[in-house]
Formats: sequence, C-alpha cells, structure tokens
Amino acid sequence: MPYTYDNVSILKDNKRIFPIMGEIHYSRVPRNEWKERLLKMKAGGITIVSSYVIWIHHEEIENQYDWTGERNLHSFMQAVSDCKMKMLLRIGPWVHAETRNGGFPDWILKKDFDVRTNDEKYFETVKKWYGKIYEQVKDFIANPDDEKTRENPIIGVQIENEYGHCGGLYEKEGGEAHMQRLQKIAIDTGFKV
Repeated sequence: MPYTYDNVSILKDNKRIFPIMGEIHYSRVPRNEWKERLLKMKAGGITIVSSYVIWIHHEEIENQYDWTGERNLHSFMQAVSDCKMKMLLRIGPWVHAETRNGGFPDWILKKDFDVRTNDEKYFETVKKWYGKIYEQVKDFIANPDDEKTRENPIIGVQIENEYGHCGGLYEKEGGEAHMQRLQKIAIDTGFKV
C-alpha cells in the first residue's frame, strides 16, 4: 500500500504514522559524509529526509548542468535508499535555503521575464529545470500507481517555498493559479508521488 494522507495525518498501509522529518542539503555536505549523516539522522529518530535541489548549485551557467561530486543528486538518492529512509524532495524552483537569489541562478534574473510570476516563458524554463531533476531521481520515486516502485524513497515533492510570504504572487494576484501550474508541470514531468 502506498503512502496516503487524510485531513488528520499521513498513512502507511492504512495506518496512521507520525513522521519526523529532518533537513540535509546534499550539495552543501561532502559526498563522502552523506551516508554517515543520514544514518545519524535515522539514529536520532528522523524517518523522512528532506532536501532542496538548489538550482544555482546545478546550473550556474545556462544549459551547463553539474551533477558531479556533492551535486550528484542521483548518488545522494542512492545513499538515502541504501540507508532505508524516505525522502521529501524540495524541487523549487525558488527554495530560499539561505541561498543567493532564493537558489535561482544569476542568469535567469537577466531574462526578459519576471521569475515567480505566471509568465509562460518562466514556466517553460521551470519545466526544463524540473525535467533535469527528474532525470536524476526517476528511479527513486514511489509512484502510488506502480506496485514495483511503491517502496522507493521519494514519497513526496515540494514545489516552491514560502510562496507569497517571501515573494511571488498573492492569491488575489494569481498566486493560487501559479502554484497549480507548477504542480501540473511537476506531475506532467513525472513527479507523481
């Protein structure tokens, strides 16, 4: 049975669970320390790992992606899987994370559109970014409709971060439509969790 939820809690195998989530930013931690840190988190009672995919760490120069070393998201996901932990992947595009530009690469701020708006050019750029992330993690997604992948580590995906609180549109300005569009892009990309 996949992870599900209702208005009270998260459920696993139709039983209520109380997950404890802890954050680790893989691209800020030496790669050779990932498993040790994950196991320490697990020993401390963490049941779900959370991590941002910080765009500026992977595409500092437009169309030049870096998934090596500490930036190797696929290898980090393998470490999470090896440690038998679950994951909430925070794919942004804006993540805050005490990162310059909220994690946006400098080049995107020079484009002829405003970020975190309902501009189609922005959505096309995000769609490409989500696709690059998906290439790295597709083997680790727990798809509730696929019996073979239900126990995979990625049980949830967060889009955006602090939208409307730290920038972005408010509800009356189209904030709800913005979030729904990002959700659709993520699901269409393959992030069905």
